[in-house]
Amino acid sequence: MTKVLIAEDDPEINNLTSLTLRMDGYEVLQAHDGRQALQLILQEAPDLVMLDVLMPGMNGYEVAQEMQSRPAVANVPVIFVTAQQDMEDRVHGLGMAVDYICKPFAVPELLARVRSAVRVRKLQEQLEKLAITDELTGLTNRRGFLAHLEEELWRARRFGHPLAVLLFDLDHFKKVNDTWGHAQGDAVLKAFARVLEHSSRRTDKVGRLGGEEFAAVLSETDIEGAGIFAEKVRAATEDLEIHSDGGKIPVTVSAGAVAVPIAPVHNETDMAQSQMAELASRFLQAADHCLYEAKETGRNRTVLRTLGSVDEL
Repeated sequence: MTKVLIAEDDPEINNLTSLTLRMDGYEVLQAHDGRQALQLILQEAPDLVMLDVLMPGMNGYEVAQEMQSRPAVANVPVIFVTAQQDMEDRVHGLGMAVDYICKPFAVPELLARVRSAVRVRKLQEQLEKLAITDELTGLTNRRGFLAHLEEELWRARRFGHPLAVLLFDLDHFKKVNDTWGHAQGDAVLKAFARVLEHSSRRTDKVGRLGGEEFAAVLSETDIEGAGIFAEKVRAATEDLEIHSDGGKIPVTVSAGAVAVPIAPVHNETDMAQSQMAELASRFLQAADHCLYEAKETGRNRTVLRTLGSVDEL
């Protein structure tokens, strides 16, 4: 069911709008001021947000600006609903929203605009999924993985929980392609992707960064948990039964893992998307150093590293 959040400080308008959308089949969340709206948006990640412009605490424009700074909800479409009808207000609002509805509004118009925004959102989600999905394995690709890592870093810094990142590289993969052919090489890549999926929790995210390199981000996980996950993947990979005309194809994997106990950060300026992107890049580099050590010291093994804080990345 499509989830719509309505933020409106007038109880009568809020309830009327909510009833209208519920009767049209939407799940509705209600907020009565800007701060409550932002809290619900971050907790529930609705499919569409309808914001009254003039609200106590935070106005609709401020809520929309805050949404744009949060990777998890930056792409949630916004419709502004307001009694302000001058052109300057509309232009300002449409810079942050997909639509702008003036009060008083007719119910058919409201429903038509909501349906249009929801259709655009669903199309956008389909395109986004294609853009961040690795075609061969079905895992998220590098772009999607980095976006998820940034989101998990934001959550870790907001709530103060540890985070682990792992890189995996299939050993001697070029030899697999050269000896058994690229079709069998693709079979190995797809089989390893399933190993990662079956080894991970619902809260984890795994992806293919390119070639034979894969990655995982484990939320609320310390270095001990990362090591357990890496060993589970390593053992399952070694046990893969992939056969060709020449017999069983030997498959092993090396891994590098880094975990950081992250203290909560309450200064929002330290949690902007640009900072999260920089931290994500440094996190991957640290894991890559561990992976390089694993490859250089024999392969088919994991090198673990724990840091005292994100400042050590």
